[in-house]
Order: sequence, then structure tokens, then C-alpha cells
Amino acid sequence: MAGKADETEWLEAVFDRLKALTDEAIAVVAAAEPPADVAGAEKRARAVGVLARTARAVAALRSRPARKTPDEDEMSEDDRDVSDAELAGLQAEFFARVDHLVAGFERKSLAAGLGREPAARGQDPGAAGRDQGGAEAGRGPVLVA
Repeated sequence: MAGKADETEWLEAVFDRLKALTDEAIAVVAAAEPPADVAGAEKRARAVGVLARTARAVAALRSRPARKTPDEDEMSEDDRDVSDAELAGLQAEFFARVDHLVAGFERKSLAAGLGREPAARGQDPGAAGRDQGGAEAGRGPVLVA
């Protein structure tokens, strides 16, 4: 337990130092002269973005969740198994969306003059004993213009 307390104290000290440094950097950017041209404005915008990400990362140090103990179970009580009917429905929706995307890629390929043959899809792509991605694997690379 002493190691955990030492780590917490160290992390608090690091947080305080990083927070002070971040505040100084924000003050420098805020005190700078307004940009006179587009290049200066872009440079300042990048600096503001970097400072925003830095502030978020520093704040995350303070709100870091407690670590789990090694004997905790990975399953929460909210985890539920999906029934076979729900799984079949989800798979059907997934494959319908994949078919829609593949058709879009094929239309774009034809429009670009790539002359690819349309891909054939099996009736039951997720059937037992077959690879669920088998129809896509035989198509080769998809080129989009």
C-alpha cells in the first residue's frame, strides 16, 4: 500500500508542475501580438490546438480512474449474452451494410473506368464452416477513384 501512496503523491506533484507549465504557455500565447497575416493566424491556431490537447492531457492525470486489483473479474454484471436470434439479425444487418458499401465501390470503379467484374455474394455468408469474409477475400483489392 505504501507504493500506491507514493505513486499518488508523485502523480499529484507531476500534475501541479505540468499545470503550472501549461498555464505559463497559455499566458505566452494569449499575450502575443495578434497575427498580421494568414500564416501567422495558422501558426497561432496550431499553437492553441496544441495547448488545448496539452490541457486535456494534464487534466486527465487528475481524474485518472483507480486501478483494478488483480483479483477483480473482468466481467461486469451488465454484460449479457446475445441470443441466437439477435446475433442472426445483427449479422444480417452487418452483411447488408457490407453489400451496400461493396456496391458503392463497384459503382465508383465502373465510373472511373476500371472495368472490374461485379462481386458475387453467397446466400448465407456467415454459414457454419465457412469464413464470414470469404466473399470479400476473393474480390481482390478494391480501387476507388
